[in-house]
Amino acid sequence: MPYPKYLRRSIALLVCLSACISVHAQADEEFLGDDALMMDAFKVSVYGGKIPINDGLTGKKYDGDNQVVIDFALSFNKLLLAYHQKLVIDEYKHMEFRLKLGDEFEYEMNTLSLAFNFDKFELDRSQWMTRERAIVSRLINKPFFKISSLIAWDIDRLNEMAPARPKSKYVDDIHFDPESQSWQRRVTAKWEVFFRPNYNNPKNAFHTQKEQGLNLDTLKGFHYIERGLPGNVPSNAFLDVKLTYPIFYSDNNISEEELRRLQEAFIANLYYIYDPFSWIARRETRFRGGFRQECQKHIEGERIYVSDRKWFDANFSRFLSDAITIKLQGVEEIHALQMTSKHFNESPQVLGAGVDLLNWNRKEKREATSKPEAPVRISAKFRYAMIDAYLRFGNAFIGQIQAQLAQAKASRNKINGQQMIKTIIADQSGMSFNAFSKRAVSIHESLLLKHKVTG
Repeated sequence: MPYPKYLRRSIALLVCLSACISVHAQADEEFLGDDALMMDAFKVSVYGGKIPINDGLTGKKYDGDNQVVIDFALSFNKLLLAYHQKLVIDEYKHMEFRLKLGDEFEYEMNTLSLAFNFDKFELDRSQWMTRERAIVSRLINKPFFKISSLIAWDIDRLNEMAPARPKSKYVDDIHFDPESQSWQRRVTAKWEVFFRPNYNNPKNAFHTQKEQGLNLDTLKGFHYIERGLPGNVPSNAFLDVKLTYPIFYSDNNISEEELRRLQEAFIANLYYIYDPFSWIARRETRFRGGFRQECQKHIEGERIYVSDRKWFDANFSRFLSDAITIKLQGVEEIHALQMTSKHFNESPQVLGAGVDLLNWNRKEKREATSKPEAPVRISAKFRYAMIDAYLRFGNAFIGQIQAQLAQAKASRNKINGQQMIKTIIADQSGMSFNAFSKRAVSIHESLLLKHKVTG
């Protein structure tokens, strides 16, 4: 099947890496900076030795001689270890990037704050990435996944009996799809977290679980998180995730291309099913959107002479956060995050390329709260009017707001903040605020479409 663009490079890289993987992986040291502990991620022993193969039809040990099955089994642990290593490195680099971006955001916000004669702006770093650090620590010291065996299914024999299902203890994880007239595979798993915040109080315990599943052939699936992780979750709170991995094989197809197809599909599957950071949020949304709450709290603490204080604090702080995001990352970051958030808000249970509840068996009756995909519409019209004004007029726009607020403070006469901004935009654009806002919304809705996640 064709894979999403963001997966293709990882698939090619990991297939090549697994072919020459070294357990000590000194060659990857350049990615890890000075943190020697990261090297422990290359010493995990759980992905060593031969992976057991069971016959899906009989439920017993596979005793066939299909070379594709055997070669895939030989490469299985290398692929899994390579993915595990990449997961650690990518997250480590991502956290470093976000920490650096946080420092830059603080500097820019403090510069703006001082320009408005506000107090110094400082971010509270004490709670930054505590959950991510716990997950990375667990990954370095002990992998999450324990795959007990491969389940090899003879696709030719399955096709002979279709749509009837074989009698097998592994049959729950295969399904004949009447629409495509083909057999499909799945993986389902439960991720459990348990710890005692206070060992002196045995009744004080935290427990939650994440149930997830993925159609290994369509890359569509589901996930349900019972409740989120607290900030004080320790790395040893995560229990092992145990599962089996099914594959289809045919004695009529034992080519190198078939082997590579199995390997590429396995990596594509791992991208979705082995992502412990999805306990928090996928990388597409984590740490993005500036530091809006911190900015608002900062503005709320200042003496500003506006009559509509509640409206002004929320909208002005949001604008400052947006302006810094545009300076550091470009307006595309705002567009991309809005569309990504829209996608996940509409389909909160999605895992993979789309939602599939995988109710393949009688006992399974999962339901989704996903909504139909909504058109791309901007509801925060004032926000985008200010963004567009900043993109067009830059510091001159901010300078006018600064001058108006300074004048109000000097005279101690409160002004209406919303009307002030409307007047500044009208004066600088040469058109009414309503006309400017309407044009801005139209322009940015068309730009948002470029970042549409689905369709």
